[in-house]
Amino acid sequence: MNKYATFTPEGTRDLLFEECEARREIEKELSLMFKSRGYKKVITPTLEFFDVFNRESSGQAPESMYTLTDYRGRIMVMRPDSTLPIARIAATRLKAASYPLRLYYNQRVFRRARNFSGHSDETTQAGIELIGASGLRADLEIIVTAMDALEKCEAPDFRLEIGHAGFFKALSKSLKATNAQKDRIIELIDTKNYAALNDLLDSLKDTQASRVLRNLPRLFGDKKVIEQAKENCQSKDEIEPLDYLSQIYDKLEALGLSDKINIDLGLVHRNNYYSGLVFRGFIHGSGQTVLSGGRYDRLIGEFGKNLAAIGFGLEIDALANAMLKRGELGSKKQADVLVFGQEGFELEALLHIRSLNSQGLVCENCVETNLKAAKSYARKIGIKRLDCLTADGPVSHEIE
Repeated sequence: MNKYATFTPEGTRDLLFEECEARREIEKELSLMFKSRGYKKVITPTLEFFDVFNRESSGQAPESMYTLTDYRGRIMVMRPDSTLPIARIAATRLKAASYPLRLYYNQRVFRRARNFSGHSDETTQAGIELIGASGLRADLEIIVTAMDALEKCEAPDFRLEIGHAGFFKALSKSLKATNAQKDRIIELIDTKNYAALNDLLDSLKDTQASRVLRNLPRLFGDKKVIEQAKENCQSKDEIEPLDYLSQIYDKLEALGLSDKINIDLGLVHRNNYYSGLVFRGFIHGSGQTVLSGGRYDRLIGEFGKNLAAIGFGLEIDALANAMLKRGELGSKKQADVLVFGQEGFELEALLHIRSLNSQGLVCENCVETNLKAAKSYARKIGIKRLDCLTADGPVSHEIE
């Protein structure tokens, strides 16, 4: 018995009508914007070898990936992330390319979401990767492009939170904790579970680093939080990321973007490949992160070629759902014309549809067997014009 034939798997769902249209609209606008800034599209396989993601830097737990085997018994996964496959491409197929490389993508990713997290296991992501470029100019290009991407999606009241992976790594280095405890600290900070974080820090030796970590929830806001953090930092490795964030903030402020920016020194990613600037985007109408990115200067080297890189990805499904909640996409438009062919004039009806399509009209071919039924159908679904094909040619009827 096919007991699951009428259900979709957990973490997935069907997309209908306006949902499809909203996603298509966002994907189109983002693709046009990325291409207008010199980025070229790549598509990576839905199926990748497990080895692409089986690395500490990936931040992908094996149990979060959908796995299967090929005919040789090799373990494969359904792509849980787009950055690592693009890193593989950059180090292999594009290793002789001129740099910097500007690449963009728009594809599905698959990963098991935690129970009751509200996230889907199958989502669409679009994003860009700037490969072979480092420094302030490259970072500003990506940050500004990320903000422009959210503008293109007509996301009102979006906010971008900016941090630096180097700041947490410097604190972590001087923290008297095991690797497992440090991983747990990252998880607790990432999920904003500061009560559990304090409990864990209570079990460790009290140090300058642990005191700064306790204070992370308050290190959020405008540029002032950078100065607050500096008061409790001593090492060069801790202060340099803060100075760089200050420089980035000043540049964005000069562009008139500071009202869209927050500094978040507690911004850490479970994707351990981030090495510098990190950021996340949020919009009104969505309870999840809709944009995530940062600098990852060491990741591509794991695939055989050392290249600096920075990029970001957007959650298309979350952006589309927010668009629908805001009512920015009109209801599904019915056809302009219903075309009905009397018996013997079925082909003429199809040719008439072609002619009307060339004029920009949306037409539906009527499969009813008589004119009365055709009129009833048009009235039922709201089509105002019915063209009937007879021996005398098309005859138009207005439907009340």
